[in-house]
Amino acid sequence: MWSKVLLGLGVLILVVVIVALIIGYAVSGPRYSGPISDHFDGNEFQNLDGVKAKGFREVLAWSLNRHRDPWPAYHNDPPGPPPPTRVEGRTVRVTFINHSTVLLQFDGLNVLTDPVYYERVSPVQFAGPKRNNPPGIRFDELPKIDVLLLSHNHWDHLDIGTVQKLCDRDKPTVFCPLGLKAFLEEKNCRNVQEMDWRQSVAFNDSTAIHCVPAQHFSGRGLFDRNATLWAGYVIDSKVAGKLYFVGDSGYGTFFKDIGKQFGPLRLALIPIGAYKPPWFMAPIHCSPFEAVQIHTDVQSQQSVAIHFGTFPLADDGAAEPVRDLAKALAEKNVSSERFQALKAGASLVLD
Repeated sequence: MWSKVLLGLGVLILVVVIVALIIGYAVSGPRYSGPISDHFDGNEFQNLDGVKAKGFREVLAWSLNRHRDPWPAYHNDPPGPPPPTRVEGRTVRVTFINHSTVLLQFDGLNVLTDPVYYERVSPVQFAGPKRNNPPGIRFDELPKIDVLLLSHNHWDHLDIGTVQKLCDRDKPTVFCPLGLKAFLEEKNCRNVQEMDWRQSVAFNDSTAIHCVPAQHFSGRGLFDRNATLWAGYVIDSKVAGKLYFVGDSGYGTFFKDIGKQFGPLRLALIPIGAYKPPWFMAPIHCSPFEAVQIHTDVQSQQSVAIHFGTFPLADDGAAEPVRDLAKALAEKNVSSERFQALKAGASLVLD
């Protein structure tokens, strides 16, 4: 009897593993192929200073010993008001939608970062991290998007369904790191500008996009880890000033270099969440205390928090990043007005 039970259990485990491998292969994206550089060895991308994301053994250890702080039950908050169609001139309007999705409006342009409207940030929508609140702006109430900035291909940053809808509806210029163009074009997205760190591209006569380093990793499946690049972007507008989207990143000394090259920055969008436990998350996600250091390093005049309060991705609780941000600002003697965590759907206007 027990032999049959063990045999059946073994068969079940084998089936689960095979199914996982099939899904992991199916959702893996194309690999980048190009010249070797200080962050590409010909096969995989890597962080500056050799910093690496934790591997399978550490993932297993974290999974078996988690101490997760609480997240409340799903709260169906009403969306914010529809943004204006355009914002002209030097005024910058920042609307926090959710997670790392932010609408930037300035000089007649609408720029959207890492648009995510998924219910779950996972290869399947029946499992994986589930959103704790709806997007702060309804998709149908987004204005026409001129520019999409994609930081990397993780599921909580590249919601390909939403990107496809935006590409179909608005035909924006999509800026992405090396290796993602092939994936996006497979999904019928056109007008894709692939960029490497330290590369600059003119969008129009008054606005340029600079691709800058971040400290993270990439991968959508089991077979494409670090096969594409991750990045941040500095939007350099002759009218509105320099606006920085950090993307998804751990803390690194390169932020001081970005500050020296581009600072002072009028605005920085800086991640503050998914930082616990530090031994596991620090290489890829900055803490609120490190976020304040980034604010200082890049010489940001105004910062807005991203990457918090939407998806339970790590062991910090829903309210913890904002609470720790307030502590860090007080310790660093930085005004809370200079680094704000907006509610989903809320806007900040810089005149």
